[in-house]
Amino acid sequence: MEIKQLDLVIRLAAEQCSGALERLGVARAQWQSVSQQLQQLKDYQAQYVVQAQRESQQGISVQALAEGRRFIGELDGLIATQQQSVDQQAANLQTVTEQWIEAARYQEAVERLREQRLSEQAQRLERHEQQRVDDLYAVQHVMRASGLS
Repeated sequence: MEIKQLDLVIRLAAEQCSGALERLGVARAQWQSVSQQLQQLKDYQAQYVVQAQRESQQGISVQALAEGRRFIGELDGLIATQQQSVDQQAANLQTVTEQWIEAARYQEAVERLREQRLSEQAQRLERHEQQRVDDLYAVQHVMRASGLS
């Protein structure tokens, strides 16, 4: 593959890596958002349970106690649903992270290939130049030896 072709592949790989990095940022933000919501639900439930315990010690009606338990059950359901969202976002974050890592590795590999090709090209040019110098020296040596100088 020629250097110009590699430059194009590198540019495309860099765009792919940049896009993957943007998706990673979005996925991380989404995961953080649903995680915060989960924590808020857990905190609210804990506060509600503490408040309900205080109120039950002061004496509340059976209906209020049943209503409190029902509400705590609803919170448990919301927390379970939110935990599923967190798990889904964590899995998505993992997938997007792996895609970004793969894109970065590919870009790095193509860049290394370009550097290798540039090095090989420089070595070929150096060998070619050395061959020209050797040929010129050989011609001059033959000319001197034959007395044609």
